Amino acid sequence: MQSDCLTTLTNRDIDIAKAIPLYQSADHQVYWVGTLTAGEEIECNSYLIVDRGEGYLLEPGGFDRFQPTLDKITAVFSAPSITHLFFSHQDPDVCASLAAWLEFNPQLTVVCPSLWKRFMPHYMAYNATYKTMKDDGLTLPLKSGGTLTCLSAPYLHSPGNMVVFDSVSGFLFTGDIGAAVYADGKPRLVIDDWNEQVKAMQGFHQRYMGSNRAVAAFLRSVAGLPIKAIVPQHGVIYRGDEVHKFFQWLGALPCGVDYLFPVTSGKEANSRQQAA
Repeated sequence: MQSDCLTTLTNRDIDIAKAIPLYQSADHQVYWVGTLTAGEEIECNSYLIVDRGEGYLLEPGGFDRFQPTLDKITAVFSAPSITHLFFSHQDPDVCASLAAWLEFNPQLTVVCPSLWKRFMPHYMAYNATYKTMKDDGLTLPLKSGGTLTCLSAPYLHSPGNMVVFDSVSGFLFTGDIGAAVYADGKPRLVIDDWNEQVKAMQGFHQRYMGSNRAVAAFLRSVAGLPIKAIVPQHGVIYRGDEVHKFFQWLGALPCGVDYLFPVTSGKEANSRQQAA
């Protein structure tokens, strides 16, 4: 029996001290196992996928998040059965717990964009086993018959950036794409009000997403996927019609170099083209 727990989830329901089920079936489960704080550091949405007893941890988080994330996982799953760690990009809020996870289980496979493999030793990951994603993507088969498909999304925001599509749940794990920072610091996992959500995500996307061309390329790359939810590393999850609303909003938003350095005249445009 399949249970899409995310459909009925409300912010009143969430207990951030526990793993929160987002999708459950006999062979496949997805949990939120992250940390939400009211501190100055940006929160980290970590996610555990369990497929026929094999675990995949996405966006493990910062060094100080290792123990609380492990505690949440242990309550619902045998943590030594995690086989893969997924890192969408190189930032410390995503990667800094890597050394702790490898000390916990040296047999873990690290999945990350190929651009960042040589940077990972700076997180004291000296003898890790890697499976890297090049710009043409990477697909990992699951025991249930589904797949985890890694897609390149460069400059959103990292020049080597990765999103992951889970074909079983229909969840697209997007890293910083879709992030939102609410000023009140209240824990949220789903959207209560779309207008408030826009306020919480606009500044982040205008500054952190590289350019409108990069956004357009990303939107083309995911256009054919049967996405049921967008599951970012920061902020809240987009469900159902919110997926389409977010893609429409992002596609129309001036961001990155196009927002910070708009072309204001034909003369300027020509000079930039010649310089390129």
